[in-house]
Amino acid sequence: MAAVTINFYNPVAFRIENYRYVSNPEEIIVNSLALLLGDYEINRKHAALVILKALLREKFLKSLLNDSEIHPFDRNDPRVKKWTKEVISVGRCQKCGSTEKLEAHHIIRWVDYPAGRIDINNGMCLCEACHIDVHRYDDIGFMSKRRRN
Repeated sequence: MAAVTINFYNPVAFRIENYRYVSNPEEIIVNSLALLLGDYEINRKHAALVILKALLREKFLKSLLNDSEIHPFDRNDPRVKKWTKEVISVGRCQKCGSTEKLEAHHIIRWVDYPAGRIDINNGMCLCEACHIDVHRYDDIGFMSKRRRN
């Protein structure tokens, strides 16, 4: 396999004008990408993304983030939104059959299976009530405000 050479000073892909704010931009970019690839907590991933936005041009950053090796870490990721639409396109709750207030549910939880975050086979179309019920005993903050007592 041939070695890949990256020109970190290519102004088409990199925001070299911001390099003056950091001591080693090449290392910071590589470490930030490694954080996105790894199994790290969400706050570290968001921090890495902020750094990358400062050092990479938008088009280049988007092409990197669309790489299948980088699992989505934000539910606003376009790949997650696409997954959500596909799961909901079933058109009915796969538990009770309702067609109202449909939501996409990860069969294996988002936090437990990063590779499954956009795997259509890890999705299930549920109505809001069934989705709340499925998570009734889970310790999930985003569901807590909607959980029934």
